[in-house]
Amino acid sequence: MLKLKPTHKVITAFYQEIARLSGLKITSEGSVAPAFANILKHCAGQYDLHFIEQYHIKRDGRRPIRTDGTLLDKFVLRHGIWEAKDIKDNLPKEIKDKFKTGYPNDNILFQTPQKLVLWQDGHEIFNEDITDNPSVLIEGLNLF
Repeated sequence: MLKLKPTHKVITAFYQEIARLSGLKITSEGSVAPAFANILKHCAGQYDLHFIEQYHIKRDGRRPIRTDGTLLDKFVLRHGIWEAKDIKDNLPKEIKDKFKTGYPNDNILFQTPQKLVLWQDGHEIFNEDITDNPSVLIEGLNLF
């Protein structure tokens, strides 16, 4: 289990940054994703993993997949993938499209500022609203 509480600095900073950006009407993935990336970096450190943004996964005879973030161990073995989406994206469609293009579905976390969707072993196991709900956010992170 992660050593995280709803009042932990990295969690409150995420919600504060999303609120700040929302107040400015800034909703693009590139603007909102760094706040969540900070959480993943923090969590990775608790498990001696490395969180690498914009990580490329090589594929035979095809162009590599560029993930928004990937959790790697010291042997560069992949433990999870993160895909950020912006507030206006149709998340179910985006997920379907990612799988069509060959994204692995063994442990992948899709995230918008309002929602977390986690797929493991080819099945969706978590799909929850995280808007103003840090306990649910932490639950999803623990599963990831």
